[in-house]
Amino acid sequence: MLDVLFTPKKIGNCEIPNRLVVPAMVTNVCNPDGTLTERFIKYHEEKAKGGWGLIIVEDYGVTESAKGYAYISGFYNDDQIAENIKLTNTVHEYGSKIFCQIYHSGKQKMPDAPGECVAPSAIKDPMAMNMPREMTVEEIHNVVKAFGEAAARAKKAGFDGIDIHAGHGYLIAQFLSGFINKRTDEYGGCFANRIRFFDEVYAEVRKKVGADYPVIVRFSVNEYITGGRTECESYALARHFDELGVDAIHVTNGCYASEPNHQVISSMFAVNGMNADAAAQIRELVSCPVITVNKINEPMMADTVLKMGKADFIAVGRGSLADPYFPAKAKEGRLDEINHCIGCLQGCLGETFKGNFTCLVNPRVTREYENDLSKAETGKKVMIVGAGPAGLMAARTAAIRGHEVDVYDRDTHFGGAFRSASYPMGKGILATVISSYRAQCEKLGVKFHMGCDVNEELIAEVKPDSIILATGSRPFTPPIDGIKDREILTAEDVLLGNVDVPQGPVVVCGGGEVGGETAEFISQTNRDVTILEMRPNIFVEMFPWNRVPTMERLYKQQVKIITNATVSKIASDAVIYKDQNGQEVEIPAATVVSAFGYRNYNPLEEVAKKHCADVHVIGSAVKAGNALTAIREGYDTGLAL
Repeated sequence: MLDVLFTPKKIGNCEIPNRLVVPAMVTNVCNPDGTLTERFIKYHEEKAKGGWGLIIVEDYGVTESAKGYAYISGFYNDDQIAENIKLTNTVHEYGSKIFCQIYHSGKQKMPDAPGECVAPSAIKDPMAMNMPREMTVEEIHNVVKAFGEAAARAKKAGFDGIDIHAGHGYLIAQFLSGFINKRTDEYGGCFANRIRFFDEVYAEVRKKVGADYPVIVRFSVNEYITGGRTECESYALARHFDELGVDAIHVTNGCYASEPNHQVISSMFAVNGMNADAAAQIRELVSCPVITVNKINEPMMADTVLKMGKADFIAVGRGSLADPYFPAKAKEGRLDEINHCIGCLQGCLGETFKGNFTCLVNPRVTREYENDLSKAETGKKVMIVGAGPAGLMAARTAAIRGHEVDVYDRDTHFGGAFRSASYPMGKGILATVISSYRAQCEKLGVKFHMGCDVNEELIAEVKPDSIILATGSRPFTPPIDGIKDREILTAEDVLLGNVDVPQGPVVVCGGGEVGGETAEFISQTNRDVTILEMRPNIFVEMFPWNRVPTMERLYKQQVKIITNATVSKIASDAVIYKDQNGQEVEIPAATVVSAFGYRNYNPLEEVAKKHCADVHVIGSAVKAGNALTAIREGYDTGLAL
């Protein structure tokens, strides 16, 4: 079925056991001096265990000041070699190959990163908001030398190859871009001058590692910035890379300053396989292997891209976070057990700069060093109330630890509030979180009791050793004048299709993620929809790269958005709100949808404690919040039993 995906192929003289690649992704969990932590090593070991053919380890600064983040690795002194030998030996134990990505951040540098911010030209970075200093020619020569020395250290540490990062808006990409590189010397201006820095870097790296050592390059075909490098120029660049003798080209797109919807890291709403066509175009022009990346999170899709000849290798970044065992499960035909990246970006991108790099779907990411999920000394009888994401994660983790787990839910459907969250446009992928958790639980022997309303009598009858209450939250209805005098629909009921929305104008009260997406959902039925939000903006909690496309769809559907609006009264045919000046405004409303938010729902804690000494309340049952927190608490609680 996946006959191409699991065939070996060489990059240079290095045979990769399959076509699945973990691309470099910033984790920001190393030591400030650029040495590795046990946390970093165990994180990559987990992927090697999962069967990835090639793991590319991320963003090794070639100098201390080359680092764009405070806690990333580096290869700028020999003291950094020892821990990297441990890393490469560990990965090799499982049969995976490992390449080291070396880079210089240039102007794309976070405020807490060490050293001065420099670039080809003094142009402010729109992401980090730094004003860099233009590099001198002597500094350029020193950085070129540093790339070679870093590559030599990587080879000495046992890496199987080098990945030169020439994409995503970092220093080499800055030199290549006519938008950023405004130099008038031999390193700027015409195409031949702008590629000079890369040519010198490549030559220095090749001199240090030898002709038979794999060296690949990662670059963005389209920068998606006005005045940036054109695709036509990128095709010439790819041919140039091939002529120089690079062993593979890793095709990506964008930079961190790219236009909305064209970001480096794909959002929930990005097109599947978004860079595959660009990779196919490059593959037609070059003789070396081509790697494609971004939103290829299904094994069948990956295999199809290979069979269509669009690429030679498939890099799965965020998908490898969601499930480091993606290759092993795919090879064994356990497709229903694969945790899929949902593109939320909350754990990977949202937590990176807090030192908590993780994944909403897989809270074990960068915490592998804490434990090995070994069996508990004493098996327990565990009762879990709630089959939403927190409850299912708790069940899965407890079952892995060897406990006997039963899950109860008053609903006949799995998923809790996550179920309705998967209904808005582009969010169907959320349903896979529940389906994969459920499949894993069933394989582990977890028993489900759906449509079962847990009460004190049942708890007394079951006699569990531990109880986990994951009863979630319920829609909140504030005490607004008139709110009980007419029918008010909840956003959840609308999304699930439990109620009909009558013809006429609709007012959605609340502009959070649920309210905004419900408004969009209703607008697709040709209703006139207005969102009222008391804060200055809607979608405050949504990650920016997902917020922008959602806002664009709302505008396209002509949904009216009124912010700084506090609902003060619900009338029989209207909603009255106070604007930011305290003036009351009335708008017609044939239908009113409540999206005021949620409150925790925890009706069983007291009775549970009467019959069990070990009771845990997790997720939104404690405080209505997001799935990132709820699933993490489910994991932690299941682990602690």
